[in-house]
Amino acid sequence: MNAIIVKIKGIRASLEEPPLSAEEVERYKEYKEEIDDLLNRLNATEKHLEAITKNTDKPNASSEEIEGLLNEVRLNALEIKEKIEVHFAETMSSSGDVPDELEEAENPAFEIGSQAIIEADHMPGMKGALATIAGAYETTAYSVTYYPTTGEEPVKDHKWVIHEEIEYAGEEPLKPGTEVTLIADHMEGMDGAKAVIESAVETNVYMLDFTTTTGEKVDNHKWIIESELAPIE
Repeated sequence: MNAIIVKIKGIRASLEEPPLSAEEVERYKEYKEEIDDLLNRLNATEKHLEAITKNTDKPNASSEEIEGLLNEVRLNALEIKEKIEVHFAETMSSSGDVPDELEEAENPAFEIGSQAIIEADHMPGMKGALATIAGAYETTAYSVTYYPTTGEEPVKDHKWVIHEEIEYAGEEPLKPGTEVTLIADHMEGMDGAKAVIESAVETNVYMLDFTTTTGEKVDNHKWIIESELAPIE
């Protein structure tokens, strides 16, 4: 039990305020897995304790103390798990500001105010969520490998950065292999980062409002491309 308490305290102490960097997102995913494992171990311990005390007529002070400790540790673990999920949602949210030169889509498959199902899994809690379209724009979307200004490891195949979020991009779509500078702030360490174009797709992109599959509210998420949305059946 002491090891579990120490582990939970360590995770709590290491949490940073959003927006998160890509490296922090990956670390927080691992934290969530560790917390789920701890919760499973707590449940197993509680069942074992119940089995021992099942046929006991009189309450056992030691058993009651252990049960109280289990509940306290469980509450702390659930609190940290919820905090991580909130951090994910806040990182996915934005102010809703878009580049001045970004053009609204003339005939989007999903109109502003309509709803769709997210089929992308760029971030935890996104895939399968019901979203409301907050903006629809026509542009070129890029998958990029970028080198965070925080000094963290390169982030490979980040989706998506749009043409208008690249410094001195010009008018024509950029080709894979082109080295660029990002002026997007989707993640900590992205704005001003050097990047390489991995792929490009000319498409409609969408800004979304949605509630994650874990119940957290996301406002003005950027970006999802048209092929990553599905109509509501």
